Amino acid sequence: MSKSLKMEEQVQYVYAAIQHLKVGRSTVEIAEELGVSRFMVGRMVKYAREHGLVEVTSRLQEPIDATLSKVLASRYGLQSAIVCIPAAHGDEAARVSIATVASKLLTELIDEDDIVGLGPGRTIIETCSRIKDAPNCDLVQLTGVASTDYDNLRVIMELGRVTKGHMYPLHSPFIATDPMAAQMIKSQPGVRQALQRMDHLDKAVFTVGGWPHSSLLATLLDEMGELTPLLEQGVTAEIGTTLLDERGSELHLLDSRMIGITTQQLSTVPVKMALGGGPGKERALIAALNSGLVDVLVTDAGTAHAALAASK
Repeated sequence: MSKSLKMEEQVQYVYAAIQHLKVGRSTVEIAEELGVSRFMVGRMVKYAREHGLVEVTSRLQEPIDATLSKVLASRYGLQSAIVCIPAAHGDEAARVSIATVASKLLTELIDEDDIVGLGPGRTIIETCSRIKDAPNCDLVQLTGVASTDYDNLRVIMELGRVTKGHMYPLHSPFIATDPMAAQMIKSQPGVRQALQRMDHLDKAVFTVGGWPHSSLLATLLDEMGELTPLLEQGVTAEIGTTLLDERGSELHLLDSRMIGITTQQLSTVPVKMALGGGPGKERALIAALNSGLVDVLVTDAGTAHAALAASK
């Protein structure tokens, strides 16, 4: 507690702060009551907060850093950012925290009869599994499958039963062995229908893949013996089928073999929501933010601080 104010002054300063911050009275109204100027009331409120005479406590249901969220959104020109505070350190805690918040945010963002695209990734899976009620909308799977367990497709199908709209699954691999194989896969009726539907998305939700250790695509390419040359050419992250270097510039290295939403399609989606964070995702998230392909971001505090430091 500050010693520069007498007890009576401290009480008056605290009173002004509580009346303004908690009760919601205007500075003009408080000034008239106390017989001082509204500018003096403003200084009283500021002093009381800065010197610990009052404490502003967040009542958000989820552990979210509201100030960090606002600063991050402003710094990168985002529509909004939600910065979660995980209960513990590590990938799993960050993923659970992000998915919990993202499931609620996504439900609020979806409008009736929207067409919503959903990308791959464990965070998407956990996000979708938490949604138990949502407006009626169509769902489009944004990329082929990067693993053999098809959990991503299964969870999206389950979410489709919640949204009660049409489902456009992408029954294909994420990446084909060569351009000719990719064209053959894309020509299949079901795959072609899903790819065409991506021209009409209202919302797109995707995780940011962090290369080399936090990306399903990078893991798949490693198993195919193709990862090292791509890392040497600067791939840092992927969003959908878009490969990015650390500056957020697109790298056209696998375009002809990837099956899913193109960069051009993604760039025209009105609301693009990115999920991702945890140790090892910092460089990838920064690349995604610099790409201009993110409108709404849900991440963790550690990643947010890294992104802010990188933008100075």
